[in-house]
Amino acid sequence: MKKNLLLTFTFIYTLYFSQNKISLSHASQYDDFIEIGIEIDKPVSKFDLIDLDTLIISDTKNNILKENWEYPLNYNYNNGITKVRRFYIPDKKIKTADIKGVFNYFTPSKETNTYFDLGTLKDIKRNVNLIDRKITDKNPYLHFSIVDSTEIKKVFPDFEYKEGDEKEYKKINFKDFDFIYAYRYNNKQKLVYFFNDNPAPGYHTFTMRDKKTRINYILIKLKRDITPSELGNVRIELMIENEKSVRKIPFELKNVVIEKK
Repeated sequence: MKKNLLLTFTFIYTLYFSQNKISLSHASQYDDFIEIGIEIDKPVSKFDLIDLDTLIISDTKNNILKENWEYPLNYNYNNGITKVRRFYIPDKKIKTADIKGVFNYFTPSKETNTYFDLGTLKDIKRNVNLIDRKITDKNPYLHFSIVDSTEIKKVFPDFEYKEGDEKEYKKINFKDFDFIYAYRYNNKQKLVYFFNDNPAPGYHTFTMRDKKTRINYILIKLKRDITPSELGNVRIELMIENEKSVRKIPFELKNVVIEKK
């Protein structure tokens, strides 16, 4: 009965900031980590993006849990309503916790110089950084480009891979993919992209990372039997945050029950 009361209290204890309700999505303990999901009431839109600036989990004695980086998550904006973080399980069992943090609410727009419609694939220049020079002059680390196979061969001249321990090494068959894009961002200024309104398109992707430049190259197959016309008309949009476009929303949740899975 006590557990139910605590759980009920957790969901009632929600804070409202500028009409945004923040609440607990889930708090679950697995064998190797504790997972916390925080939910914010907002439109699911590419012009309403969220990320967690900070998330602090503490037990009843104010011991702070250490974040678990062994299970990679998307540490960038998304257009959903929930953000998830994972933490190491403390030495002593934990049944309830206090949660506090800050949401970053990013609303890109042309007016704040944070929304860029790059046009369609057929019209986009290849192998060049498509981010406006006014932005890269202040943050040269930012990068987004559409590249072709010649760029991949130049950056990774001897690259081979295998699909399993018992498989042979082989070179990339670029005919298996529709196009290649490359990106790089950091915590100083984050970057979000959409392909035909989709932030994670395609049913098959292959990722390569240049250790020298830290640029990620994504080879992508959008769908089976895509026509040249469909591919050429894929629209690409960029959202690049700045101080004018990000609103920080603090929140706090008390006595959250950690459910064992």
